[in-house]
Amino acid sequence: MNLGSWQLDTVDGGTFSIDGGVVYGVVPKTLWQNVNSPDEQNRLQFRNNCVLARDGNQTILIDTGYGGKHLALDRRFYEMDEGEPLLRSLDALGVGPDDIDLVVLSHLHFDHAGGATRNIPGRGLAPTFGRARHLVGWMEWEDALSGAPEIQSAYPQENLTPLLESANIELLQGDESIVPGLRARLTGGHTRGHLAFMFESDGQTALYLGDLCATTTHLHPMWNLSYDTFPLQTRTVKPKLLTEACDGQWWVLWTHDMKVAAGRLTRHPKRGFQVVEPQERL
Repeated sequence: MNLGSWQLDTVDGGTFSIDGGVVYGVVPKTLWQNVNSPDEQNRLQFRNNCVLARDGNQTILIDTGYGGKHLALDRRFYEMDEGEPLLRSLDALGVGPDDIDLVVLSHLHFDHAGGATRNIPGRGLAPTFGRARHLVGWMEWEDALSGAPEIQSAYPQENLTPLLESANIELLQGDESIVPGLRARLTGGHTRGHLAFMFESDGQTALYLGDLCATTTHLHPMWNLSYDTFPLQTRTVKPKLLTEACDGQWWVLWTHDMKVAAGRLTRHPKRGFQVVEPQERL
């Protein structure tokens, strides 16, 4: 996708399967199964639609998928792809790990930050993108390292320790510019420090929502992930951002939808919004 001076490409951070109750939280199965059919084990497939952004000056990666460090048992449980799907996808675009200047993370759950570190023969755990600066919200970083028992399982430390030890982490304070044409929006909701990102160039805008609105089926204002630590915040902020996107005719980029990586929005009388101009890949 060309967005003014930006070239945006979908990079595959890996597919995985997850229970439908996790995907839709308190929404009854009798409702969500009409828009997303589960398998015989009540699982749904998710895709990690990471974004590679290039403007001729910098090469930026938005989120990193789950990476290649997981044990065989976990891979079978989640039906993860083999190897390191993110690096394969980047390679197909002619981009290597050392070509990445900046890694920007919406939050630090395993399916968004796991690919930022990898096991390197002879070195052990290390940053995947060793030359890159890594940006994340300060509240997210604080929570991820807090060891608080109620959230610690959401933040595997093997994903974070190599970044901490390498001093490759820079903390965002909230709504702020990252580079010209890319800025962060603090949303909260999914996690306390969850960020969305906006690309802007030549009067065009694309909004990366992260897990605030994980798929096109979550456009309904009351439908959200059971993993949301602040669900009422999600239900407050998500409609506001979607309204901005709809009224401004922005492109919306979905992080986990299996069929739609991007689309524009129009209003829907029952679901709040619906997708028009769906794009399977950027």
